[in-house]
Amino acid sequence: MTTYQIIGLLYAGVGIAALLALLFEWLKQKSFDLKFLPISRPLILFCRILIGLLFLYSGYVKANDYIGFGYKLEEYFLVFGAAWPFLKGFFDIFVPFAAPMAWFISVFEVALAFAIMLGWRMNLTAWLALLMMLFFTFLTGWSHVTGSVTDCGCFGDALKIKPWESFVKDIILTGMLLPIFLTRKYTFPFPSAKVANWVVGGIFVITGIYSYYCHEHLPIVDYRAYKLGVDLKTCTTVPGPEGYPKCKDWDPIFYAGAEFDMFSGRTLMIVVENFAKAEAEALAEMMALIKSLEGSNIQVAVNTSSLSRDIKAFQADYDSGDLSIVAQDATVLKTIIRSHPGYVLLQDGIVLNKWHYNDIPSKADLQ
Repeated sequence: MTTYQIIGLLYAGVGIAALLALLFEWLKQKSFDLKFLPISRPLILFCRILIGLLFLYSGYVKANDYIGFGYKLEEYFLVFGAAWPFLKGFFDIFVPFAAPMAWFISVFEVALAFAIMLGWRMNLTAWLALLMMLFFTFLTGWSHVTGSVTDCGCFGDALKIKPWESFVKDIILTGMLLPIFLTRKYTFPFPSAKVANWVVGGIFVITGIYSYYCHEHLPIVDYRAYKLGVDLKTCTTVPGPEGYPKCKDWDPIFYAGAEFDMFSGRTLMIVVENFAKAEAEALAEMMALIKSLEGSNIQVAVNTSSLSRDIKAFQADYDSGDLSIVAQDATVLKTIIRSHPGYVLLQDGIVLNKWHYNDIPSKADLQ
């Protein structure tokens, strides 16, 4: 039994105990006033703390990398459009807004976590939490039944869980929220309404700034397979417990015009998912860095999923005919680094450092 499953049993046990205690005491008192429910009161408080902690963790890992969560939302919109063709136009409207929606949901979830634990405006908080869980229960249940989305993205890249596990998780959380919801009018803010207002509002602002900072630079905590210290030679060739390498679908061998050994010496791997969509200023800075490395011991290779015509246009615009360009899968490139372009420094295939294009490294940094 995994740690995640043990935690799930703990949550389920507390939720069931709170529901049974509330039912028993309500039959006696005919009231949801917590002053008259000595057994239910501590259990419901425990439910609030447990749910708050889970929302806090879930929200943080998504706020840390809301672009990744945005990719997952975009996947859901596309899948829904394919499943219900008569609503495809409706879901297509949301695709361009997946990233800002991901930012808001992540930040909102962290603030909601504190609101639940502190008892902030519980009538509003309980409604928001219950409606959110009902929506996500439908979402994960639909994913489990149809098999159309293999990972809900509930915990970003920090924790990958199967669709049925995510569905069960949401059922448990919804059950735990019921006693909180039923007693919402008798739950008061701690330590006071004024303090709770400042804490919840402050957490929303701080989390929002933190999340935006991670977007404009790189996630503070990297949960993906290509994080610092990973040996890409092992990561791309040695199967993991699921039967395939953790860095699956990444091809280090085939390049435009020649073979390039990324597992020998020092290599700067530059990720440009799409030349046509990259900012011209960022590409110009990238080429200036590449030219500064000519004659050094640092190999340079650009990884892209661009169309051939876009690659040729880039080569013509920036006179980069001798530059090694790797054709890679777009999803893999998005996983490697959340920057476009992004910079990954390797030493004998081991990831030494990563930079966002807003923090482009110098030749000295790379050496």
